[in-house]
Amino acid sequence: MNEGVTSSNFRIDAQDRRKKIIAVSVTGIVTNLFLGILKAVLGVLSGSVALVSDALNNITDSSSSLITIIGTKLAGKAPDKQHPFGHGRTEYLTSLLIGGIVFLTGFQSLISSAKAVLHKEEMSTGIVTVIIIIATIVAKIILGTYTQNSGIKYNSGALQASGADAKNDAIVSVVTLISTVVYIFTKISIDGIAGVIISLFILKAAYDILSDTIKKLLGERVDGDMVRGIKEIARSTEGVINCFDLILNDYGPDFYTGSINVEIEDNRSIGEMYPILHEAQTKIYDKYNVFLVFGFYAVDVKDERYKKIKALLQNYKDSERHIINYHGIVIDEKDMTIYCDITKDFDIVPETIIEDVNRILKAQFPQYDIHVNIDTEFTGE
Repeated sequence: MNEGVTSSNFRIDAQDRRKKIIAVSVTGIVTNLFLGILKAVLGVLSGSVALVSDALNNITDSSSSLITIIGTKLAGKAPDKQHPFGHGRTEYLTSLLIGGIVFLTGFQSLISSAKAVLHKEEMSTGIVTVIIIIATIVAKIILGTYTQNSGIKYNSGALQASGADAKNDAIVSVVTLISTVVYIFTKISIDGIAGVIISLFILKAAYDILSDTIKKLLGERVDGDMVRGIKEIARSTEGVINCFDLILNDYGPDFYTGSINVEIEDNRSIGEMYPILHEAQTKIYDKYNVFLVFGFYAVDVKDERYKKIKALLQNYKDSERHIINYHGIVIDEKDMTIYCDITKDFDIVPETIIEDVNRILKAQFPQYDIHVNIDTEFTGE
């Protein structure tokens, strides 16, 4: 079931998605550069370490947006001999690089702020500085919301990270504002302390970006609407009784590959089911950009032995909370073997399940060998 899917929708949608990601990133670059330069000038003139740290954070955000553009361009390269699944994972490397830059920025800012705490200096601030900081807070909230929503809409981790970081920047600017207002009215400088707080916010944002990206690179469990939609298409396919063992391999936000096993009626021939499953495969590809290979079990749901085995396994599932489902019940008369698959969670060892199922089924079907295959649930609805 691996030939013949030639839909061009994936390429068209991916190109449009990347154009929009780049447009959002350009908006971020222009906005952050303007805010960063403005804050840097004010910070230097007023002697505010907190304001300079805030400006440095804005300028870093501009470089992050530039890296997002470069990464998105590279991710859009067509598959080649060395990379047959495309270059989509470049977007994850982009997010990793952005996280590293944000971390270095936060660390550098923390050192500068710590020095300012130990060596307090006079500041020169006024109402103009306060107004500009308030304006940047509003601008950052708007930019952060727009960027983060765009990241969710276009499934871009880099944009979501940039949007979340921009919202954090608004909080950072609030700290800067408080520091400035306190100094104006009391002449007490908490500038260094404010800088430390800002630095910690930057480091927290870096941790979130790096943590989320590393999870994607290592391979995450896939949940949500896409999984439910794929299973719904499979289950509604003619001749399919149920589906199990959905595995999705992430090759970037644009493209997944994977496999799924379906139970089909045992009176259906392979020649009959091939075009039906092929149509389901194409539907899934067109709707979700997921290239899925189908495996199948042929089961006789009318066989009384099948019904009895199913009832025994259901009782076992009800009594053992670590069992997620059972399926693939096949009775092989030639080899006198009963086959079944059991899907478990990660809190029980396979040997325990195999021993239990063998004992339960052997008691009712002593003349058969019992073959239990243990599955892992790689995706969830």
